[in-house]
Amino acid sequence: MPAKYVISVMARDRVGIVADVSTAIKTLDGNLADMSQTILHGYFTMILVASFPEEVGVEEIRARLKATEGDSTFEVGIQVAAQDAEPESTGAEEGQYVLTAVGPDRVGLVSAVTEYLREKEINICDLSTCVEDGSYTMMLLLDLPSGTNVPRLKHHLQVAMEDVALSVELRHSEIFRVTNEI
Repeated sequence: MPAKYVISVMARDRVGIVADVSTAIKTLDGNLADMSQTILHGYFTMILVASFPEEVGVEEIRARLKATEGDSTFEVGIQVAAQDAEPESTGAEEGQYVLTAVGPDRVGLVSAVTEYLREKEINICDLSTCVEDGSYTMMLLLDLPSGTNVPRLKHHLQVAMEDVALSVELRHSEIFRVTNEI
């Protein structure tokens, strides 16, 4: 049975890192399942899930990735993935909503939103933030528990975020997708 790993890579950004990482995995007969990559303040960041033949171990994966780093120094993290973990669905789920939050940049904004969501037992599937011209923007993909009263949640969230001067909007992921397509 193949071994499944969660791998993270971070380095100063340069052209070709995705190709280097995916080729290194291919040379070890690794099969990429999921991958997410972005650039934050000039740093390339990637997390991926890949399966490898049993005989390929963590140190061999790390060594192969480090051998491709070129003029960048890779920080590599590797963790054995739970064998029973199922890949996420690629389609919009019934309970998936997009929360956008915008306000003046200040300490504690992400904490305020995520603490509120934790109290309501709402899972964050994806989170992206940016600061531009003193304005902080968050976009979160949420998985709402079955039976959630969405209008009530939206109202309470808006009231709660007034304390940190965040304007929030909650939309079903399909509505968000359709209204934001170009």
